[in-house]
Amino acid sequence: MRAAPLFLLLAMLSITGCSIKQSVTPASLSAELAPEICTIPAVGLRAGFNTTYQQLLRDKGFRTRELAAGSSPDRCPLSTTYTGTWRWDLLLYMNYADIRVYEKGRQVGQAEYDARWGSGRPDKFIRAENKIAELTHQLFPNGATGLGIVAPQAAVSTPLTKDAYRQHQLQRLLDEHLPYEQYQRRYRQLMEE
Repeated sequence: MRAAPLFLLLAMLSITGCSIKQSVTPASLSAELAPEICTIPAVGLRAGFNTTYQQLLRDKGFRTRELAAGSSPDRCPLSTTYTGTWRWDLLLYMNYADIRVYEKGRQVGQAEYDARWGSGRPDKFIRAENKIAELTHQLFPNGATGLGIVAPQAAVSTPLTKDAYRQHQLQRLLDEHLPYEQYQRRYRQLMEE
């Protein structure tokens, strides 16, 4: 009689210990960038992931140029690296995807899907193309809209408003090409001023 509640408790603990995580930091892109993005797939990436992601980028208005796997993201003004892994558990399924976006070699966005610890969850059996599309739409909510615009230079020097000063400081921060963590810390400081 006591074995049934104990079994139920162990089953619940094993299921709740299984998790699927997804996090997306949308890419923050400078308007001066051309709407061309260099794509850098991971070594050994499944062809279907590569084809799907590149088509999604084109659907969002980007021109794509594929570089060799393992290329440095700083080879292009705008680039993206991406990897995905599959696992077998009754069916073959995508258990991990990581897409990163770089502007002038500095990471400016990331989307990650991680089902590596979701062994007991039936919702790990997703359609990979749909998940890649979801991540891409969240990573590039505006697509290439607004890229390639050169800001006009002000003819007369006038005092900046508080909002204009903040925008100016944010642009200077973008131009510094800081590592992502350092950029985020400085960005939060600017927003608190």
